[in-house]
Parts: sequence; structure tokens; C-alpha cells
Amino acid sequence: MPEGKEIQRMFSGIAGKYDLLNHLLSMGTDFYWWRRMARVSGASKSRLFLDVAAGTGDSSIALARRGAEVVSTDFTFAMLAKGPEKFSRKGLRPLVWASAGADAQALPFWAGTFDGVTICYGIRNVESRAKAYREFLRVLKPGGQLTILEFSRPRWVWLRGLYGWYSQVVLPRLGGWISGDSSAYTYLPESIRSFPDQETLARELEKAGFEKVAWKNLTGGIAALHLGSKPLSQA
Repeated sequence: MPEGKEIQRMFSGIAGKYDLLNHLLSMGTDFYWWRRMARVSGASKSRLFLDVAAGTGDSSIALARRGAEVVSTDFTFAMLAKGPEKFSRKGLRPLVWASAGADAQALPFWAGTFDGVTICYGIRNVESRAKAYREFLRVLKPGGQLTILEFSRPRWVWLRGLYGWYSQVVLPRLGGWISGDSSAYTYLPESIRSFPDQETLARELEKAGFEKVAWKNLTGGIAALHLGSKPLSQA
């Protein structure tokens, strides 16, 4: 896996075309995945959420549309800087705001602050998932929920083959052509292939100390939602 500075460089380089490429390469499915993520996260009025690796803020917007207050943060400032204008344009500025770039492995927030923590397409880019899980548990209130949205392992062999061809052949070429940075869209399918499948990631969360761990496939398992709660007994 590339080191943190290399990850920052890659995502800084594609920040201007990131939204366009997300919508285009997913054929609009990303909007559906955002909505599903926000729904299962428990986001609602009077609840405070931390959206880690929020990128340009689409995940934060999905949470705020359900009434939650959201701290939107990302490791890459060039991505994070795209968010505030979007929040204002959609009339959500009172509910969601961008925080200075934060590393998932060392979050700059008090323990027990948030009702929910979300991370979408970001846990693959973390050097130590174990450190990130500890931080997520630390900043959650007892009983608070972690929600992870991430690319995963398609359930069916035919879909796995089709998606493998698309992600390894079409995605790097189209993404590199539009963004002007082929390295980021070569890294993406490589990081997906090396990422744990649904069952393995669920076991990681249980080992880290989360309770009520569960996962739900999206679009045949191309992506998956992973859920885990901080024990009520844990301060």
C-alpha cells in the first residue's frame, strides 16, 4: 500500500474531477449507495456524526439530509476543500461543516463525542486498520455505531468476473483519461483486490471490540455496508 503522503498526492491530483468520475464510473450507483449508508447509520435529528475520509462531502451530505449534524473530515485537504460550497448550495451548511484534515489513525476529537462514525471508501487507504478501529471506538459514545461503506467481493462468480474486467481494464483507462492521473485509477482496483472480503472485515471489527457486527451487500456485493457498535459498558 502507498504511504500516507503518496495517498494524499494521488487524491489531491484528482480532486477537481473526483465527483464527475465517481458518478460516471459507477453509472450513478454511488447516489444509491450514499442513501443506503445514511439510512443504516442511524443518522437523524439531534445526533452528531463524524464522517471520516469524507472526500468532497457526498457522504456527509447524505447524513445531513437525514437531519444529523456532521463533522466532515478528510486526510487530503484538496478533497475536503470541495465540500463547503456543496454544503451551502444544497442548503445544508447549518448542519454540516468541514473540519481540518484528520488522519483516521489519530483523530483530533475528544473521546465519547459522536453518536455515529462513518467512513466511505476510505478504510482501504488506511495504513493500519487496527489503529483506525481503536480511534473510531474512542470517539464514539457508548452504544454509538460505526458504519463502513466499502468496495467488496461480488457474491456471484459471473459478476466477479465482469466486475474484475471492468475495474482492471475500463476503470484505469477511463479514469486516467478524464482525470489526467492514471496512477490513482490503477491504484483503485489494486486496493480493492487486496482488501478483505465481507466475512474477514466483520471478524476484524469483532476483534477490535465492536458489538452487533453485521454487513449488507450492495449491488450483488460490489460494495458492502459494515456495521458495528461500541459496547455500552465501554467509556
